[in-house]
Amino acid sequence: MANIIAIANQKGGVTKTTSTFNISAALATQGKKVLMIDMDSQASLTISAGLEPLEVEHTVCDILEKTPVATKDCIITFDHIENLSLIASIIDLAVLETQMLSRPAREKILSRALSQVEEDYDYIMIDCPPQLSILTMNALSAADKVIIPVKTDYLAYRGLTQLNDTIVDIKEYVNSKIKVIGVIATLYEANIKEDKEILEKLDAEYNLIGVIKKAAVAKKGIYDGLPVVLQYSQADIAKEYMKIANMIISDKYEKAVF
Repeated sequence: MANIIAIANQKGGVTKTTSTFNISAALATQGKKVLMIDMDSQASLTISAGLEPLEVEHTVCDILEKTPVATKDCIITFDHIENLSLIASIIDLAVLETQMLSRPAREKILSRALSQVEEDYDYIMIDCPPQLSILTMNALSAADKVIIPVKTDYLAYRGLTQLNDTIVDIKEYVNSKIKVIGVIATLYEANIKEDKEILEKLDAEYNLIGVIKKAAVAKKGIYDGLPVVLQYSQADIAKEYMKIANMIISDKYEKAVF
């Protein structure tokens, strides 16, 4: 049975997609079967993986429809990344999201779809959209665990309170098994005073499991459909994502050292 992990934060630009892709690929390199779910209508994860959303036959929309396509028929495998698969997204998801609001048990639509394939994978990683929408609620309702990437600035730090409140509500009313396993500080610049101060606050108040420094290599692999952990495995950012993946495998989430 797969461990289902949501990568969530209602703020955009905090490297949710980068984190999802790199952690997933790192897990795959360790021999784990991993399925990524792109739950963002911007399809950033789909594009990062080297796919054109408009050319994909079946997307996440098809598993969320009232009359869904079988989940296994929507899964894309990669020739160049062993053990890694994806259910892609597309802009149509934005329209479907409004339709989902009127459906019964709307928070559990994704969970029901994933139940068809969760025995086929070790991990299912969900890239959540940058808002606390019904799509994010679906991801959190399906997940066993949550990882929260947080940019090291004050507004991103303040936004954690709202996300935590939402997760508490999900745990109480919808999904009792969900838990936050850690926070990843992202786009960190050590020479900026505010970044240092926010990093210290994150370390003091949350289980800080990783620090991802701002790095140009994070964007370079997008054109090739490759994550940093595969294309630049010796880069600091790649090593940090690999460390986080190893924590997930061991189920021991140690505080980051910075």
